[in-house]
Amino acid sequence: MKLKSCAVAIGLSLIFAHTASASPTYNPVGAQSGVSLATVTAGGWTLCYQATMSVFIGNSAQTALAGCGGGDLLMMAGRETGSNTLLALAEGDKSQVLFNTGKNSTTHVVNGAQWWYSDDWSWGFTALGDTVNNNQCDIGDSPLSMCLHTVAGAGGYRINNITGLNSSTQYEKLLFVASSRAVPEPASFGLMGLGLLGLGWARRSKRNAI
Repeated sequence: MKLKSCAVAIGLSLIFAHTASASPTYNPVGAQSGVSLATVTAGGWTLCYQATMSVFIGNSAQTALAGCGGGDLLMMAGRETGSNTLLALAEGDKSQVLFNTGKNSTTHVVNGAQWWYSDDWSWGFTALGDTVNNNQCDIGDSPLSMCLHTVAGAGGYRINNITGLNSSTQYEKLLFVASSRAVPEPASFGLMGLGLLGLGWARRSKRNAI
């Protein structure tokens, strides 16, 4: 009986052990400033795109988003090139931060920040209560914000109140991705198999004992 109980315990522990890629521990609400890069990466976010503001992200942002398919959460951030401090960032559900708001100044509130996105126009965020005036990119009074062009031949436009960054190599745009759901590590599948074998052995031992 003790042997059977031990086998069941081992089987269950192997099945549920080593689940990785848990949801991020850094979960900022609203637009943020002055955040350490280490806070973001240690908080469960993976850098999936990095380029100076002069680099085009492409129509529909397809260039920037090409490597950001590994999770359902997306963060946009901006910094001085090479700095360990992010000047501005905001995050939210990927489908919502990419929600099409049209080629106007309409915004969509996601996770405590105003977001906008439109193919062949612009993509960005600002704090709640900030004035947004999207003349392609936001030229309004938005001291905590970012805006990137999604048109061919134009880069990023602003980080906070630093504007006109279309050709700048002194500032960078970054995208991070994370998953809101825990995903087993590849090694865990092998452990799960061992766990199931343990449970099967315990059931077989029980039948033989009857």
